[in-house]
Amino acid sequence: MPTLFTPVENLNLYCRFCKKITAMQLDRSIAEAGKTVDKKSTFEFCCSKCLKTVCFNGNDLMAVDDIPEDTREYSPKEHFFLGEEIFHKKFKEKGVVVGNESGNSNRILVQFEKAGVVKLIQDL
Repeated sequence: MPTLFTPVENLNLYCRFCKKITAMQLDRSIAEAGKTVDKKSTFEFCCSKCLKTVCFNGNDLMAVDDIPEDTREYSPKEHFFLGEEIFHKKFKEKGVVVGNESGNSNRILVQFEKAGVVKLIQDL
């Protein structure tokens, strides 16, 4: 039986239409075949600037109750969630996961203060 899933509703994410990081709000969820909303569902987030929606898989979103307290160190073998803060040893700074590369869920977009938006590999 699938468990109910409630993702974080407000995130700063990369909007592929505006081509920049904007505040986005959860618009709606699309449950698989109209069943219970779980990690397999798709979630639409609405951009606060252009008002277009961007879809994300539930596996890429943090649950409201599962926001990590500590910053995880980046490793290409790990899976990271949108909005999660990570530390990159090579850049020697923290960054926030702000999106996935369009069409490739194994590449994440991370916003670093000095390095800017960087594409990183995950789930290798």
